[in-house]
Amino acid sequence: MRLRRDPRYLTDLREPKKTVQFHDFQGVERTCPVRDFSRTGLSFLLEDGSLIFRIGDILEIRFFSYEKEVHFGAATIVHIQDDCLDGKVISRIGCHFENPMDISTIIRGDKVKQLRNEYTDFIQSLAVEDNLNEEFVHLTSHLHFLLSNFRKKIKEEEEKISREDERIRSELIETLRTMTFEAINEVTLKYCDQFSRITAGFSDSKEHFIHREYFQKTLNEFFLASKLFNRAYTKPLGYAGDYEMMNIIYRNDFEGDDVFSQVMSKVDCEGSAALAVRNRREYLLGKILSVYNGLEEGHTGKVVSVACGPCMELGDLLKHTAEAKRPVRLDVVAMDQDPHALAYAGQMLSSPAVNDTGVHIELVQDNIKNLIIGRKKEASRYANADLIYSAGLCDYLSANATSRLIGELYRYLKPGGCLVIGNFGPYNPQRFKMEYGAEWFLIHRSEEELKDLARGLPEDVVLRMEKEPEGVNLFLNIIKPR
Repeated sequence: MRLRRDPRYLTDLREPKKTVQFHDFQGVERTCPVRDFSRTGLSFLLEDGSLIFRIGDILEIRFFSYEKEVHFGAATIVHIQDDCLDGKVISRIGCHFENPMDISTIIRGDKVKQLRNEYTDFIQSLAVEDNLNEEFVHLTSHLHFLLSNFRKKIKEEEEKISREDERIRSELIETLRTMTFEAINEVTLKYCDQFSRITAGFSDSKEHFIHREYFQKTLNEFFLASKLFNRAYTKPLGYAGDYEMMNIIYRNDFEGDDVFSQVMSKVDCEGSAALAVRNRREYLLGKILSVYNGLEEGHTGKVVSVACGPCMELGDLLKHTAEAKRPVRLDVVAMDQDPHALAYAGQMLSSPAVNDTGVHIELVQDNIKNLIIGRKKEASRYANADLIYSAGLCDYLSANATSRLIGELYRYLKPGGCLVIGNFGPYNPQRFKMEYGAEWFLIHRSEEELKDLARGLPEDVVLRMEKEPEGVNLFLNIIKPR
């Protein structure tokens, strides 16, 4: 006879209403979100939990639903699984209760609490605007007025130009586009500086949330005309900063169906963060060329790019080495988890104009969590590298995940090799618009915070900080002793 298993209930991790509390073996009290539960057990999530617990450990667990304690007792750990979630190494830890829970009482209480919370949120939402910063509202309203008038005027001028002689239309459109760009760029820079000043004084996440909602509701009809902003906000591949966003930044052109859209795109592509991305491309090319130019005749070097994206710096490398034609070999491994990025890179790098350069590029699709957790079975393809670099990845990873990634990548360096970790620094004039408008959130780190990520490496490593000309992108150089 087949035994009937207890029903298992999944929780909504986007809004963690169920948590467990316990003391770990160092006496530290921890509160963790519950992933699922049943009458006889539950599983919870804990960052780097596999480094803290082992199967068979026994905990005294308090289980809370909507902040109300619904179960207390001993639980034995029966399952531990590491995974990567939102850039962090998360352990799912399964426990079996010594004494079963009363599930029916928990479910009834949840339904009552959920109704209360939803209706309270509805009532409070009616009064949101009463809680908005007065200066923030004034600036938002005024910027809406300005952009609305710009859009209206541009449309009128475009209609006039369409009736002009065909021989002069392009010159008139170019004049309209250039003048509009200069005006709107100046306006948005000035207003975003003021918005940044105001929001820097906000004290909690709820305050940021209601102002961000108001900002988007009022102004995103204009900002979404920008091809770059639109892709950052809609995230068609599931995340911001994808390969096509990088390509838009690299092209840095007036892209769009009309002059207003073209200008809004150009404004975003001329911002400090976008300039820093283009500077980053040149910086990385310089690092690769230092390896290439340092090779003795007949020797082979190796470079690894982690989260490579569209590989534009490698395209630049091939063009450079096609002219140099040195009698050396440079093997490049470019890894990314996005097949679209690799497909684009493969097409771009296979151009006949960049063949016979002595550079051999291998494109590898792999999940970054395999490197962070150290699960990679084919690690030999990354090993013995002269240079490993990752720029545009660690801005999304937690400190623990980044530190673990650095430790894994450091192992693949040959003695004397260099690991370069790129990250946005505290200075980023586009940060307000990225976060409040496009919901594009990066983890900005100072030089000291970046250096601290290498704390687990041997004491004799050499750490050196560099930055691109805008001062927005920082680069931690980690050099392995010979």
